[in-house]
Amino acid sequence: MLLRISWTALLLLQCVTVIMGQEPHLEVQPESISKSLGDTVYVSCTAKVDDPKLVTEMRWIGPNDRAIPSIDGSIDLLEEGPGDLGFLIRKLKEQDTGVYNCTAVYAGNQNLHASINVTSYESISFGDTPTHQTPIVGTDALIKCIVTSKPSSAIDWLKDGMALKTDERHIIQQDGVLVRAIEEADEGVYRCRARVKGRGTFDSRDIQVEVHVPPKIITPPENTAGVEKESVTFQCVAEGKPAPQYSWVDDQSRPLEGEEGYYIDDVNGKLTILHLRPDQAGTYRCTASNPAGDDVAEAQLQVLTKPKLEQFLNITVDANGTAEFRCVYSGDPRPEIIFQKESNHEPFVTGLNSDDRIEVRQSIDENGFAVGILKIREVTRTDDGLYTCTGSSGGGITVGWGHITVQFIPTFELQATNEFWSWEQEAVNLTCLATSIPNATIQWYLRNREIPKEDHNLMVMALGPIGVLQVTPLDNSYFGTYTCEATNILGMVVNDLFLKQVHTPGPVTQVKVDKITATTITFRLLEPGDNGGRPITMFVVQYIPKYEADWSQALVHTWTKGSAYTLDNLIPLEHYTFRFAARNEVGTSEWSGEKTEKMPDVTAPEEPLIFSNGDEVISVVYPDHYNMQWKTPLDNGSPITKFTIIYYQVRRRDSSWDVLGAKTERTAEHPGTNSYNLQNLRPDSHYRIELRAYNDIGFSSPAELVIKTASDPSAPSSDSSVEEHSIHYSSISTTAG
Repeated sequence: MLLRISWTALLLLQCVTVIMGQEPHLEVQPESISKSLGDTVYVSCTAKVDDPKLVTEMRWIGPNDRAIPSIDGSIDLLEEGPGDLGFLIRKLKEQDTGVYNCTAVYAGNQNLHASINVTSYESISFGDTPTHQTPIVGTDALIKCIVTSKPSSAIDWLKDGMALKTDERHIIQQDGVLVRAIEEADEGVYRCRARVKGRGTFDSRDIQVEVHVPPKIITPPENTAGVEKESVTFQCVAEGKPAPQYSWVDDQSRPLEGEEGYYIDDVNGKLTILHLRPDQAGTYRCTASNPAGDDVAEAQLQVLTKPKLEQFLNITVDANGTAEFRCVYSGDPRPEIIFQKESNHEPFVTGLNSDDRIEVRQSIDENGFAVGILKIREVTRTDDGLYTCTGSSGGGITVGWGHITVQFIPTFELQATNEFWSWEQEAVNLTCLATSIPNATIQWYLRNREIPKEDHNLMVMALGPIGVLQVTPLDNSYFGTYTCEATNILGMVVNDLFLKQVHTPGPVTQVKVDKITATTITFRLLEPGDNGGRPITMFVVQYIPKYEADWSQALVHTWTKGSAYTLDNLIPLEHYTFRFAARNEVGTSEWSGEKTEKMPDVTAPEEPLIFSNGDEVISVVYPDHYNMQWKTPLDNGSPITKFTIIYYQVRRRDSSWDVLGAKTERTAEHPGTNSYNLQNLRPDSHYRIELRAYNDIGFSSPAELVIKTASDPSAPSSDSSVEEHSIHYSSISTTAG
């Protein structure tokens, strides 16, 4: 009975199991999967059985029966527990897609199976599509846009925001837009748009298109000539887009960038060659380049060499002979040769010159050098001197220097004097200056007889060209005529010198008082009748108070001949005794001309001296002021303490001056500056100025001056205006002076 009940229960359980769908099976989660390439993928397989521990041989098999886990480790298995096995794809690749099968055995005899299809998709990608593209003008240019996606995308284009369709110049292709004969007007922003309808995805890429233009040289370099050791610059100008860069090579195709002696401005197309050498002559090529291409132009360089002096020698020639200067220059181009005497303002001309003694010839020697010949016939001493030989060409100018030495017989043209003197056995040097080329030697004679060598009173100090004979005259026989004989290779000349005996001057016999003040006295002195054979150079005065008898206590004053013979700082009312002497190179005469004078009493100063040009009316350069200057007069025994300046406007009437308006008085303290600036004067007007010196005794007589101020158009002018507006008017007239 119990057995029947058990089978009944078992049958009932099986029926319930069938009804409930709980037959052993494998469950894969998720049920389906689609991932983006590169994503991580995880799939689990779970046995849906009563006792998971009875599940054995559970495994995953990949597409094309690939074993899992994979050898490269990109797919791993994950065991979560009995009856639960998953796999993990770390980074999904296209080869990882397909059907994955999960299998297992349950309870030792029941095979279980489940599967999942792993699919992939690719997001829209523009890959390495350039965002800045530079097609070349005039070409069929493809504006590239490389789109990848899975599923494939539908593509369209915009240009500068406007839809771009296929037409005769634009062809939309899978990999871009083909633009036929592209122009600069085709530049702009191209937008490549991609969309996948099935996935509802959309993306776009902006491409900046700049049309490049190959360089074209519009200003080629010009053939140039440069001077040796100087610099030269070639200029090459090209158009293009983008702006071209420039490079230069020489005629050996040697790049010049960075080469010593060359400077390249690769932005502006300049080539500068520094310190030119002849071997740098030749062809230079400019290349203008940009990404669209290049252009080439070339030019020739000629290096002009500066003239080089090969020969120019000093020469020596006798007077009346013929001199010939030879000057040789090399250089490219061949130089012209120009001669000039250094002391002349103008060069000599080729051929006969205005001085027909002088001729210049030009020729070429066997080496191809330029030769200049300067020929001077009947040479004179004036031809002696420094000459230049100048080589001139397009390569520059070179100057050479040469000297013509003209030899001539001695002369005494520079002899300063033939008269010499001595006294009282005083030694004297007789000097004889012989001018000649070559230098002369000197021989001495006394009264036409050769100087005896044994006479020590006649000593030859120099033999030439300056001959010096020192004479110590022991007696009168040493005075007289000496002969100087000068000799060189061209001849001999003589010159007579005279040695005279001199002595001190005779006495001063004519002395007069010219002017006397309280403290000064001025004398008029005449030379003695006998000057001793030499000119009087000075006068000497001794003076003592009248009642002082000892001349050893006298004061002494010396005057240079021709000066003002004035003594000052004397005592007013004092009696003085004066005596005088004359002096020459030999010495001083005896005292003579003694006289006694009484000094006057102290008085007012002498009249001052106003500095002016001496005109009756002094024209002033300023319209409103005048700076007057004066010399301080003698004070006549009492110090000057001030100067008074009185000035007033005047007007000429016939031979006199009428006073107009008030007089203005000013004071200038003394000691001080001997000048005063008269201000606020009227333009175009006459003023009389009176200047007086003052000491304790009183005022000096006035020094007077009339001035006329300059015109000033902006100020009132003319004397008549003063007459009309002046408050004071004086009819006092003074004599015009």
